[in-house]
This record gives sequence, structure tokens and C-alpha cells, in this order.
Amino acid sequence: MKKQAVLFANGEVTKRETAIAGQSGFDIVVAADGGIAHAKRFGYTPDAVVGDFDSLPEGIHRLFPRTRFIRRPSQEQCDLEKALIFCEEEGISTVILLGATGKRPDHTLGNLSVLLRHDRKLSLRILTPESEIFIVRKTLELKGIPGQAVSLVPMGEAIQVSTTGLKYPLNSETLRFGEREGTSNEFSSSRCSISLSGGVLFVFRLYPEY
Repeated sequence: MKKQAVLFANGEVTKRETAIAGQSGFDIVVAADGGIAHAKRFGYTPDAVVGDFDSLPEGIHRLFPRTRFIRRPSQEQCDLEKALIFCEEEGISTVILLGATGKRPDHTLGNLSVLLRHDRKLSLRILTPESEIFIVRKTLELKGIPGQAVSLVPMGEAIQVSTTGLKYPLNSETLRFGEREGTSNEFSSSRCSISLSGGVLFVFRLYPEY
């Protein structure tokens, strides 16, 4: 059974994320439609490309003759969601996701929303050019460097959020999108913990230079 996949979406991807993904090990490479261009640019050969194919580079089929091109034309789902559903169908348990964010805020927010429909079925490791993103519904423990930035952003509402190991601690406090966020916090030690009793948090652990 395939356990871990690298999934290229069609947002922004840099050498950093592909290097982290390569070090993590994987069983299969999947591209969401135009994400195949990122895979090609960084030397990855997709095992499968999934989407409606409106963003495929011309002639890409000839460059990857052994790749499965799985066309799913439905407009009810974006290409990222189609690729995530494919991973679930293939019995994959962990997805290292690259290219979920980018220059279009609408696409970024839309993709984050999509992930909340699948994080209970898939263990998602979300890598961006600036940070690693974690979806937290109960608890999370992270390693870091003192001074390294961490942001806590609720998707809707996150209830009774408590933290340890952060410069600005939270003690059973509610964060609510549009009212209160937890951006620009930072590690006060080499580890931090985050817990909540209800709702969802996106936790952004920025890379040390940010």
C-alpha cells in the first residue's frame, strides 16, 4: 500500500520545499493539473496527474509517457481537491503538499478551505515558500528556535486556545476570524505546544529567516 505522497498543486513552489519533500521520503508523486510544471522543473516524475487539464502545458504528455493522466472535468471541485480525493482512493495516508499558496489570495484561501474537508482522512504536511502550515483541531507540538515566528489563525472560531513555549502565551482564550487572531508570536524555547477545545486553527511555523 502506498503510504506517503508528494502532491504538487499549481501555486508557488520553490527549491526549499522540494528539498524538504525529498528528504521526507515518499512512495508516489501526484500533480494537480498544472502542478505538473513544478514537478518537471524540480526533476520529479509524476506517477499521476489529476484535474480538468485546463492548465496542462502543451505537449506534456509526451514528456511523461508512463504517467497516468486522470481527467476529472467536474467544475464542482478544484484540481487540488480532485488530487486529494485521488490520494484517498489510492489508500495514501500522508500527503506532503507543495504549491497550495501563491500570488492569488483567493486561490490561497480557497485551497485552505478545501484542506479542511480532507485533513481528517489524510495527514497533511503543507509546505510553502515561507512556512510550514499545520491544521490543528485538538493539540500540536512543534520544535523551533527561540525567536522563530509562529502565527495562529482561526478558520472561523478556535475555542479555548492555550499555548506553552511561546513568547505571548494564550490561556484558554478564543480566537475568531475577523475579530482576533494570534499572528506574529514566536518561540520562547525550542518547543511549543498548542491546544484547543473546539474549532480549527491554522498554525504557521515560519522558516527561521522570516
